[in-house]
Parts: sequence; C-alpha cells; structure tokens
Amino acid sequence: MSESLRITEIYHSIQGESTWAGLPCTFVRLARCHLRCKWCDTAHSFYGGTPTPIEDIIAECDVQDCSLVEVTGGEPLVQPGCIDLCQRLIDEGYTVLI
Repeated sequence: MSESLRITEIYHSIQGESTWAGLPCTFVRLARCHLRCKWCDTAHSFYGGTPTPIEDIIAECDVQDCSLVEVTGGEPLVQPGCIDLCQRLIDEGYTVLI
C-alpha cells in the first residue's frame, strides 16, 4: 500500500513570499499542526485532512502544470511522509519549497 498524507487542499496560485514571490505556484496544504501560532491564517488546517496517497498528490500537481510546488500546512513536517513527498516531487523535476 502506498504512503498517504493528510491533505487539506491542493491549489494553484501566485507565490506571495520569499524570493519566489510573484511566480505561479502549486500549493499542497498538509493538514495537522500542533503549534497554534496566534497569527496563523490557516487554523482550518489544524485538524482533519483527507488521507491521500503520494502518487495522487503528484498526479494533482501534474494536472496543475506548474513546476514550482510549495508544501505548506498546518505544519507540514509533522507528517513523517512529508519528506518522502518532497523527494518524489524533486525526482519528478519539480522545484519544491516548504
């Protein structure tokens, strides 16, 4: 059975932060976060999420047709499979931001 991650949403938008700001980007929002930062704008991703196989996440990134992918959260590194997802995306030729 394939490894799965809990996903809140996957969507295409414009990167708004870092040196990548202004570029088209696919956002993979992982669910779960234990930090509870008072300035967080994505509290809806603290819980839940849909278990999604890594292959399905990559397939959705392929559909978005954008070489820049941001893995975000929640707190993406809470899920042990996050590193595997990032490596798989890199292996597929994506530039990956966390």
